[in-house]
Parts: sequence; C-alpha cells; structure tokens
Amino acid sequence: MTPRFPRTRRAASALVMAAAVGLLAAPSAQAAPTGVTNPGFEAGSTGWNQFSTPFGGLPLINSSSARPAHSGSWKAELGGRGFTGVNRISQQVTVPAHRVPVLSFWLRIDPQTPATLAYRELDVEATAPDGTPYLLASRTNKDADGAYEKVTVTLPDAFYASTDQQVNLSFLVVEDASNRVPFLVDDVTVDFRLKLVRPWPPVILRPTTTGL
Repeated sequence: MTPRFPRTRRAASALVMAAAVGLLAAPSAQAAPTGVTNPGFEAGSTGWNQFSTPFGGLPLINSSSARPAHSGSWKAELGGRGFTGVNRISQQVTVPAHRVPVLSFWLRIDPQTPATLAYRELDVEATAPDGTPYLLASRTNKDADGAYEKVTVTLPDAFYASTDQQVNLSFLVVEDASNRVPFLVDDVTVDFRLKLVRPWPPVILRPTTTGL
C-alpha cells in the first residue's frame, strides 16, 4: 500500500523499524464483526456514497444480470460504460480503539482487447482521520481474467489508534469513451483484529557472590 505524502512514508518507516526490533507481531484472529454497512450491496446503495460524472448508463450499484454479482444479486460496477469521467463508491467506517482494520473484497475484471497496455485502473484508497489518503490496492485491465478474486489488505499503522476513529474507504475508476473495462466489486468487509505487542526481553538478574 502506498501513502500519498512523504510524512506518511516516514510513519511507515518507523513501523518497519519497530517490527525489526521485535516490538510488533502479526495481528491476532478477528476480534470484532465487520464494520461495513451493506457489505454485499443487497440493500442497494444503502450505506454507500456514489459519485459518477458524467451521469449515464446503469447506476454504479446495480443488480443487472449481464455482469453477475459474486454473491446475491447486487454489486458495484465501476467503469465499462463508455463515458469519459469518474466512477467512485465510498463509505465511512468506524475503526474501534486498539484494533487493526483488515479490508477484504471480491473483484472481477472482464477481459478486454488489447490487453497489452494497462489503460484502465481501479484504485482502492483509505483516508486517515488527518486527511491523508493511502493507496491500499490497485488493479488494471491487464489483471483481467473474468473471474472473481478475493483481495485482502491490512491497513497501515496510521489507522491504528487508542480511540475510535472514522476512516473513509473508496473504490475509484477513471473511465473513457473508447476503452470500456468494467470493474465489479462485491462483498466488502472490514474486520478488526487485535495488535499484539511483544514486551522487551526481561532483565535476567544474576546472584552476586561475595568473597569468603
């Protein structure tokens, strides 16, 4: 994942250094339920913000059988409309205190020709409470195989805090009129895991000896 500003890179470097000296361990198993409202889009656009310019074609969140969902009938369909503009869906998620958020979603990219150039891209971003956006994942038309794949990514340390915080998740595709590549997103979840902190090695006290 890629922080978008130098200061976030410094924060990531600090995290790597801490891990190197044994302060941090991998997150534990899931400790809280999903934080996403309407994760499978089965309630339509409930819980999701949609932005599309220009407006045209099917709604971004739809139940069209032409491009089926991963599960159920509804999914988000970004791009593939033949209109020059932007397609984006987003949702604000509350990350509980002392939890590591882990984002998972199912993604399908239908093959298009020619596939030799990466001319379409899906960007998945999370915006931290201080306004810093982080690129969590990206896929292009070159990743297309017409089947759903599960994408899972652990959010960086900027999203871990001692208090609850609001995080904005977004899925963004820039569209044009000539290269129609649909990106289908479904079953979006955020799990919250405990972060284990290994203590410093204990100090071993040795008995002192005195001369006889």
